[in-house]
Amino acid sequence: MPGTRLYPATRHRTAQHGAVVVLFAAVLLALIGFAGLALETGQLFNRRAEVQTIADALAMAAAKELNGSPAGVAAALAAASERLSNTTDGLHYQYGKARAGWNEAALSFAQTAHGPWLDSATASSAPQGVAYVKVDPRQLEAQLTQVPTIFMRALSATFALVTVGAVAVAGPSAINVLPLAICAMSAQPAAARGSELVQYGFRRGISYDLMKLDPEDTDGVGVHYLIDPLAAPGRTGAAADFSLDNIKPSVCTGTLAMARVSGGPLTVQGPFPLAALYTQLNARFGQYAAPCNPITAPPDANVKAYSVSSFFNTASSWMHSTTPPLSTQAASAYPATPSGSAQKLWTYADQSPLPANTGPDKYGPLWSYARAVPYAAYTAGIPEPANGYTPFPATQANWTLFYPANTGSGSPSLKTATYPAGATATPYLASSGAFFAAPPAGLLALRGRRVLNVPLLSCPVPSGVVTTATVLAIGKFFMTVPADSTHLYAEFAGIAAEQSLSAMLELQQ
Repeated sequence: MPGTRLYPATRHRTAQHGAVVVLFAAVLLALIGFAGLALETGQLFNRRAEVQTIADALAMAAAKELNGSPAGVAAALAAASERLSNTTDGLHYQYGKARAGWNEAALSFAQTAHGPWLDSATASSAPQGVAYVKVDPRQLEAQLTQVPTIFMRALSATFALVTVGAVAVAGPSAINVLPLAICAMSAQPAAARGSELVQYGFRRGISYDLMKLDPEDTDGVGVHYLIDPLAAPGRTGAAADFSLDNIKPSVCTGTLAMARVSGGPLTVQGPFPLAALYTQLNARFGQYAAPCNPITAPPDANVKAYSVSSFFNTASSWMHSTTPPLSTQAASAYPATPSGSAQKLWTYADQSPLPANTGPDKYGPLWSYARAVPYAAYTAGIPEPANGYTPFPATQANWTLFYPANTGSGSPSLKTATYPAGATATPYLASSGAFFAAPPAGLLALRGRRVLNVPLLSCPVPSGVVTTATVLAIGKFFMTVPADSTHLYAEFAGIAAEQSLSAMLELQQ
C-alpha cells in the first residue's frame, strides 16, 4: 500500500534474500565453471589418448618396413600413410568423428632409439643401420593436437588453445642373431672369384665347419666366440653374463635381447663352448634339450639332414664324387696340418690358386641351401634383395668351372636330372621327396630356422678372456646336419641386412 513503511526486521529479511540470490548466482557460476573445467580436462585427456594411439600405430607400422635400404624408408612412409588413411581400419580422433591428414614430415628416422633423428630424404640417402622411427603428431595437422577451450581460457589467455600428444618411437628390442661369432675370413665385403661373388672371404654354396676357421691361424684349431647376450654394443659386459643359464635360451631361439650387434664394440669371449650348447642348436631339427621347447624354438619346416654318410653318393642325392669318395661333411680344412706360421685356416674350396691334391672330395657337399651367385649381382652399399640374388644355373658346366680338381676324377658331379628344377630352386626348398623330411608330428614348424645368423668379426680378437670386438657383417649359415660336440657344419648363404633380422618391434617411448 502507498505509504507503507518497512520495519527494520522486514528490511533485514529483504536484504538477506537479495544476498542469498547473489551468493547463489556466484556459486552456480562457480559450479558451472568447475563442471566446464572438468569437461574440458576430460576432453583434453581423451584427445591426448587419441593422439598417442595414432602416433603409436604409425610408428609401429613404419618401423616394420625398415630394412637398411632406400626402398625400406619409402615403404615405411607408405605404410604409415596407409595406416592413417585406411578406411576400414583407419585412425580417428574427436571421438571417432575426425581423421587426421597425412604429412611425411611427421616421421623421422634414426639408428638408435635416442637419435640423432633424420628426415626421410636424409635417411633414404644413408639407410644402413636405420632401424627406428619417431612420429611427431604435431606435424600431421594442427586440428589433431590443438584443442580450443572455453572455460580454461577464462583462467588465462594462454589456455585458449591447448596442445596435447607426445611423440612415439618404435624399433627393435631383439634381433635374430645367434650368440656365436666367428672371424671374417677377409675384410672385403665383396670380391670377385672369376665371375663368382665372394663375401668376407666366404663362398656361397660351400659348407664350412664353423669351429675350424681362423684368418691368422698358427695351431690349426680354429677360433670362435660366445657373444654376451645381455650387453648391447657399446655397453660393458661381465663374465657372469656368459653363464650357460644365460646363453642357452639365446641358442635355442637364435635371438639376442638387443636391437643390433653393430654400431659399437660387442662383448665376446672365446671359445664358443659347442660341447655344452650343440644340443640346443639342434632344436632346429626337432631335437630338444632343456631349456629349448617347440613353442619358443620351433623346428624347421624341413629337417632333412644332408649327410655325406647316409645321403651323398646315393641315387637320391644331387651330388657325388667317385675318386676318392666324398667323405667329409664340409669342404676339407686347408692347410691340413698347422704350419707354425700365421696363415688362414679355411678350406681347399677357398684357395686360389688351386692347391695340389685337390680332388672332388675336397669341396664337401655343395648347394644344398644356396647356390653360387654372380659378382655382377652385387652393388656396394645396397643390401641383398629379400628374395635373394639370382644364382648361377644348376649345370655341370658351372660346377666344373667353380669347383675344379687336379687329382681324382675331375670336379664334383652335379646330377642335373636330380637337382631341383627352377631358376632359384635348391634341395632345402623341397616340400616332399628325397630332399625333404617333415619335423616331428604335432609341432609348429618355421621355414628357415636352420639358417644361423652369425656375426663376422674383425680379427684378431683375444680368446679366453672377456673382451670386445667389431662386427663387420652378419653371415647366414645353413645347418646341413645336426651339430655334435666338436663340429658345426653349415653352408654359407650370404650376408643378412641387420635391419631385416629384427625379432621383436616395440614402442620405445
